Amino acid sequence: MKTRQNAGLRKPEILKNFYDILIEEGIEGASIAKIAKRMDIHPSLIMHYFSTKEKLVIAAVDHIVREYGLLIQGMEARTTDPARRLERLVDTLVGDEWYRMTEIAADFAVISISFRNSEIEERVRRLYSFYKAFLAGEFQALGEAGVIGHADPQRTAEIVMSLLEGYRHFKHFYVNDEDAESYRRDMKRVLFRLLGAIGD
Repeated sequence: MKTRQNAGLRKPEILKNFYDILIEEGIEGASIAKIAKRMDIHPSLIMHYFSTKEKLVIAAVDHIVREYGLLIQGMEARTTDPARRLERLVDTLVGDEWYRMTEIAADFAVISISFRNSEIEERVRRLYSFYKAFLAGEFQALGEAGVIGHADPQRTAEIVMSLLEGYRHFKHFYVNDEDAESYRRDMKRVLFRLLGAIGD
């Protein structure tokens, strides 16, 4: 029982420190030795929970995927009014909570690893599939309610996801804090226009 309690406390702490190093130094600079030094513990304790760096990376990716999954679930409509449902969805998609869910440096590191690691690639694909299924379901319902244009909900979801991925990365590199809210409003207008124009 005590071992399980220790794992429940230690594993999230190890993952948090690994994630912080991943942000600061990238995947190349993240090592079990650096995590141990930062936590002031012996590397063997980390090895006890994660026998290799690869397993540590996979556990970190699983954590990120879970966090995004919870946020996507949290987008579910809490209203039966279709117009308000659309407004809430678009607000969430371009809102700060979604944008700040993970550090963009860590996202890039995970995507980079996914090109060389099939397990991580599968996890990233699963997250995108979940995200797409959620959006497609919302667009199907909103189209049937007559608040957006009628089109293929799956393809609409893919287009919106592509737009939002670009939005997140572009915003990081080119939009300063003073312009962030104005840029967000412009993105909302683009999404409303896109969704309304589909099927014209």
